[in-house]
Amino acid sequence: MSVQVKGLANIENLFKHIENKTMYGIDLAMTYIYNQSQELVPVDTGRLKASGIVTQIPNGYEITYHSENPKNNYNYAPIQHENLDFHHDIGQAKYLENAIDIQKIKDIVTMEVFD
Repeated sequence: MSVQVKGLANIENLFKHIENKTMYGIDLAMTYIYNQSQELVPVDTGRLKASGIVTQIPNGYEITYHSENPKNNYNYAPIQHENLDFHHDIGQAKYLENAIDIQKIKDIVTMEVFD
């Protein structure tokens, strides 16, 4: 008795296609988050906003803001993000966290995979 399974190459190609579309969807979602954070990041000199970057890392992506005070080399991105007591004429604290909309991310990836 034997069983023959044919068409595995087609299935492998389909999985690879889905994987590629998923990765592209995640890339689009990270770009969305970055763009949203750019709308929320506090602006005084513009250095913090200009320091934002999206980087592909092993098994994912990272959005980073890193800006140093030129007088003392202090990276002020973390305190600008975390301190809710700071008043900003432009932007706000939690500029990266508040840029994340889980449903929107799901929608972006889903639209790409099933398009």
